Amino acid sequence: MSDNASQLLFEFHKGQAQFAYFQLGVAASAIAFAIHETTGLALADAPWPLGAAVLAWGMAFALGCFGLEARQDGIHTNALFLQIFGGLRPDSHEAAKVIEDAKATVSKDLGKPRVFFRWQRWSLFAGACFYVAGHLMQMATLPSKHPPTPKPSASMTHLIPPSGVKVLGHQGR
Repeated sequence: MSDNASQLLFEFHKGQAQFAYFQLGVAASAIAFAIHETTGLALADAPWPLGAAVLAWGMAFALGCFGLEARQDGIHTNALFLQIFGGLRPDSHEAAKVIEDAKATVSKDLGKPRVFFRWQRWSLFAGACFYVAGHLMQMATLPSKHPPTPKPSASMTHLIPPSGVKVLGHQGR
């Protein structure tokens, strides 16, 4: 592999790792924020979507950790493959079998992190949706700051002018 290709691959993997750590930070921060915002609330007062949001963010954090671990396993397997490949004669029958087995293992190990990171992203998104739903449920239970306009009682209907009658300063119903 050329130096440019190696450098490009290195930068790609570095960017992937940085994004994974960023998502870990987002998940941990979201959990801390939800806990901070619900401190002092009775469990019965907190809507269930807030709990679901924290669970989704916890799952996102765990998936990120599993993804990073799987990524390290894949890199380790790839390094072992390169060591084996460097020490065997390519024309031997044993080398062909070892190389095929190693390629299958490397492909499997390098595919695992992608799955974990994809599910991590969806868990972060689901947590955000649950949090917004829980927040909306809390808002729905709060009293309005603007009291409703009172409707005239039946005893006061004789004071309301009939439709079509213009009253000075009154636009009608």
